[in-house]
Amino acid sequence: PTSCPTISAALAAMAVAGGSAYVEGAVMGEGRQVGAASEGLPRERMRRPLRKLAENLRDLVVPSEVPRKPAKNVSPLEFMRDFVAASQPVVLTGLSSKDWPCLSRWTKEYLLDKVGDLEVSVNVTPDGLGDFVEERTGLFVKPLEDRMTFRDFWSALDPAEGRPAGDRDVHYLSRQNDSLREELPSLMEDVPQAVPLGTAAFGNEPEAVNLWIGDSRAVSSCHKDHYENLYVVVQGEKVFTLLPPAAAPFLAERRCQPAHFERRGGRLEVVRDEPSSPDVPWVPVDVANPDLGRYPDFDPGLAVQVRVKPGEMLYLPAMWYHQVAQEGITVAVNYWHDMPFGHGYVHHEFIRDVMLLNDDSDEADEPEADKGASCAVEGRCSGTDGCPDCRSRE
Repeated sequence: PTSCPTISAALAAMAVAGGSAYVEGAVMGEGRQVGAASEGLPRERMRRPLRKLAENLRDLVVPSEVPRKPAKNVSPLEFMRDFVAASQPVVLTGLSSKDWPCLSRWTKEYLLDKVGDLEVSVNVTPDGLGDFVEERTGLFVKPLEDRMTFRDFWSALDPAEGRPAGDRDVHYLSRQNDSLREELPSLMEDVPQAVPLGTAAFGNEPEAVNLWIGDSRAVSSCHKDHYENLYVVVQGEKVFTLLPPAAAPFLAERRCQPAHFERRGGRLEVVRDEPSSPDVPWVPVDVANPDLGRYPDFDPGLAVQVRVKPGEMLYLPAMWYHQVAQEGITVAVNYWHDMPFGHGYVHHEFIRDVMLLNDDSDEADEPEADKGASCAVEGRCSGTDGCPDCRSRE
């Protein structure tokens, strides 16, 4: 999205102004702030370029609403030309149960009978916030990853299945390390091995096929992924709040010391990671319900919200920021494909460098290190430890 001439002009204005910048009024909380003024430009010199960038994003990039197209009417050429090449999200509706047997098969009874006794990885938190910044300490907190049978997971999720009294922990099946193919491969017969539209447009096979099951208590914080995402809802409803990659200067991103939940005395407690663990870049703004008093530089006009219902597939372009909520018990499958590291990536990184959002020691935004699902597939990380772009997110 940053490849259009008007946005490039705004970026050029930033470059002329100098190599570092300051976003006036940004509140960074307790984490180590980025985009600081200590070695940056006078605020006035950045005010106009940033204002122009926000205007261009609102006028030229962020849709007033995410378009919805019948899947059967969208050809690979149209999908590539109008959405993938333009880096624009779209919802494809009316998926066929012939191509997607899961739409008719995946009832609670079917799933429990098919995979109820298999062991799965489940993320557990006390309040449903996965991968979040604890404002009191400024720590970036990862969920507890627990192992249990699918049947026990469903019981913890569904009160009708006898959730233990007093158990208020939120269980979310959201481990994205190719979880469907790795942990529940028998369910792959109910979904395509790959989405033909995706393989034709992206030019590669999916790096990961993931299963997501949770309820309305589970919410992801705002983040981006470096891969093309095809996200299919089978049951329930997902609510995505989306922002384009060039919105980075307005998200008050900061770097936080990592931590994780551990179960101690029957309770989940926050425990700091080792002191040598690298800081994690993260967005503290709730982009669906922003506190503009605390984050005055956030522009609500840069966000668009879209609901994805059963039998619908969201194309979420690579590097678009997104925050995800859900209504009721929701079951979904997504396919991650490698993204091309072309002009869009270069422009995005330029914006981040100008705004001092990147760190010389941070490898998460480098193409050779940012493998996302790939590193999980190849077994080089655990999915919740050691790789900021392989955490439990959607």
